[in-house]
Amino acid sequence: FEIYRTSKECCDVHFEGSPTCLQDSKDSHPPFPWPIHFPGLEIERQDVPNGEIGREIFWFPDLHNELNCFQGRNYESWMLDEGFPAYYLFTDPQKCCELWFPANFDCPDAETAVNPEEDHAAYYADPYPGNGYFFPDFSVNSCGFGQDYPSWMGSMGYEKWYLFTKGEHCCQKYFPAVTNCPYEDETQFQDGYGYYWESYQDNLPHGEAYPTIYNHTYYPNMHAGTCVNGTDYPDWMAQDRDFIRLYLYNNDPEGCCKYWFGDYEVESCVNNIIQSTYIDDSSTDAPNVTAVNKTEEYLEMWYPVIFRKICRNDRDMPSWMLVPGYVEWYLFNTRDQCCAAFGFC
Repeated sequence: FEIYRTSKECCDVHFEGSPTCLQDSKDSHPPFPWPIHFPGLEIERQDVPNGEIGREIFWFPDLHNELNCFQGRNYESWMLDEGFPAYYLFTDPQKCCELWFPANFDCPDAETAVNPEEDHAAYYADPYPGNGYFFPDFSVNSCGFGQDYPSWMGSMGYEKWYLFTKGEHCCQKYFPAVTNCPYEDETQFQDGYGYYWESYQDNLPHGEAYPTIYNHTYYPNMHAGTCVNGTDYPDWMAQDRDFIRLYLYNNDPEGCCKYWFGDYEVESCVNNIIQSTYIDDSSTDAPNVTAVNKTEEYLEMWYPVIFRKICRNDRDMPSWMLVPGYVEWYLFNTRDQCCAAFGFC
């Protein structure tokens, strides 16, 4: 069988001229990303998360978005763990407000919470979701609305950062300086609005390659006074969640520059980003190779010639620089990194 990116492509090839094919195809299953819903799957999602079934109703603080106290069962699961309920789950809303939001005179909130882990998950709201969400559309620097957000925003925990029930929350988080935000709202939304690639991407011929979506990682280089674009960062920067949050920035060079070098240096830092190397740890190009020749890899790197105060890339570095323990201090993927580390060039 043939697989097509859009229902329009499929209809044009197999049912050309049919006035109902396009709509019938869309009606056959919900416009929601794999693998949450797909025809033929034995697994069916419940309308409500399993963790919410049988829970007691409490007042709890929404610490990520609304910054207010709400009542319901959709509090985050860790709030039930030992030692947490006394501080996060309340029968009296005033106690919740006094502890968490004493300066918020609109506390508590009688509306439904925008919970970052469970209520935000679109596939929990309805197994055939008919409601749209506000989401950041980085192509126009504003927030859109609908079911046609990129599929990754609605899965794997990303929904707590990218999907919103209120437009102002999306705008405040991603585009606080944009006046035309959101540029879409509920009045423009129609049930069954379609798929992301139909609204935000031109249809492509079936045989054409899918557009490349770049996923850049930036980390600070304190010697160079700027950030590096690459995944050759020191291992310790990815050692735990706190280090990852502080040192690694996904598609956000401005965030890296601002945090590490200050507001006044952002423009200079971004303009001098060091383009380094991306390491593919999952490559299967050589499945029969069980060990990597690290020495050969190191010989291709840049190293400092201390007495001449220059950096070279001629495979002629001293042998001691190839010894574990020295490599991370003396070998570099780019000339800029080497020069910055030793103050040369």
